[in-house]
Amino acid sequence: QGGISEEGAVFWSDKPRRSRRNSEYWIPGRKDMPAFEVSLITRSLSKSDLIKALVRAGNVLLDHGAVVEYVKSLGFRDLPYKRVAKQTREPIYASNTFLFHTHMSNDARNAAKSILLHDLDMAVKELREGQKMGHFTRQMIYKRTEKEWKSIPKSYAIAPPRP
Repeated sequence: QGGISEEGAVFWSDKPRRSRRNSEYWIPGRKDMPAFEVSLITRSLSKSDLIKALVRAGNVLLDHGAVVEYVKSLGFRDLPYKRVAKQTREPIYASNTFLFHTHMSNDARNAAKSILLHDLDMAVKELREGQKMGHFTRQMIYKRTEKEWKSIPKSYAIAPPRP
């Protein structure tokens, strides 16, 4: 029962942890909160963006009633599948991987899973709403409009825009 978003952001593994004392699966005092390992696979991000992504994922889990035991960094690892970068269309074979050891109910797991799998859509929406344009983007837009303006023959009369 695992799921991977199109961007390869989150992979859920519903494996209960084994107890160190005996070979049976360890379940905390409450039987309605089994243990889950949530694998978070991010793309290659800067340190500050990586921290923001981890905090956002942790907050989603905590907001849905999960108890996060600990977060472990598994490092920059090879991916179990091939991904393609959006802008460069180059294949990506490795990425940052983190493991959240959590206890949560099945309802909370399903709610958090759906939110984390659609996190990219929400982040893009937030970015577009309050986006500031960078210098490079402005320059590209200026050059494009300048080219279009220069390509219009100036000897002809330009018709006014239609209402």
